[in-house]
Amino acid sequence: MKQKNEMRALSVLLALLLVSVVMVSAVSADEPTWISGDVVDEATQLERSPSLIQECRSNQDTEKAIADAIHNSPRVTYLAGWSEDDTERVKSIYKRAKESEEEETEVRSWAQKDGRMWIDEYNYRGINGIVHPGDMEVSSSGTNHQYLTSHLGQPVGGDPCWIEVGVAKFSEIFGGDPNEFVVYTVDSTLPEDEQFEPHANFTNGNQDFNFEVYVSNVLYPEGYPYLLSWNGQVIRTGHVPFAKGNPDENHEYFAADSSSYTPVSNAYFWDSYLFGDQTSVWWNNNLPEVTHKSENSYPVMVDMYIPWWSQAYRIDSWIL
Repeated sequence: MKQKNEMRALSVLLALLLVSVVMVSAVSADEPTWISGDVVDEATQLERSPSLIQECRSNQDTEKAIADAIHNSPRVTYLAGWSEDDTERVKSIYKRAKESEEEETEVRSWAQKDGRMWIDEYNYRGINGIVHPGDMEVSSSGTNHQYLTSHLGQPVGGDPCWIEVGVAKFSEIFGGDPNEFVVYTVDSTLPEDEQFEPHANFTNGNQDFNFEVYVSNVLYPEGYPYLLSWNGQVIRTGHVPFAKGNPDENHEYFAADSSSYTPVSNAYFWDSYLFGDQTSVWWNNNLPEVTHKSENSYPVMVDMYIPWWSQAYRIDSWIL
């Protein structure tokens, strides 16, 4: 989730039209770039890829096969047990939360706090990682909603443009259930009422979930096909006006004002790797770009390190 007015849907749609008009220059701008780093082995990638991609691996032109499969897939898929009624219920909760954010942040820029890591260079086509939500405590009088989410994006036509997949939690003040975790996605290129989409829920956050954000470098008239997956299942597809973006893993906290935040247990991302044009690399300190993390800023605490048993960063965030 991003802050209010980070993009204007009309500008992005106009920019997308320009992409198809100047296809030759757009393709040349996205010529393959070798990214050095610790290469992820094929077996790991295959194991953690959604079945849609696994089935395309044997094709001679793998990337074109993946792009075609994404292009022809349903735009939105719900996980087991989810219904249209659930979607409308959560969208209504989300709308009330967004209205609260907008009302507060026009005057109080500190109504949102973040714990995250990111790379500023637009060299990557996606992220595959593991997220552990923890308890993500919310309270109507304290930390009232949260998003634990991963983005990929870059500015288009002067406006930020991104896709994301993650977990949300909403307090009762917005009509939410403090025990309900919601799996959701966002596509900021769409009209505002179509951007946010809930796909499933669960009640135990003390477990690991695999997620993937992937953008193909094969250009269609609609743009570059993307997929967002959760625990191996593709839950959203579409097209964006960029093939490479800035990867971001973020824990976003919201409260009525800076003195209202209440404690939130540790949540973290770990074992993430990034998709380049020719290979995938572990997100660690051997990448050529500098990986940034949020500085500890009251009340959010952030820690980033590489566990001895891992090849990638772990990013922890919590509120004291």
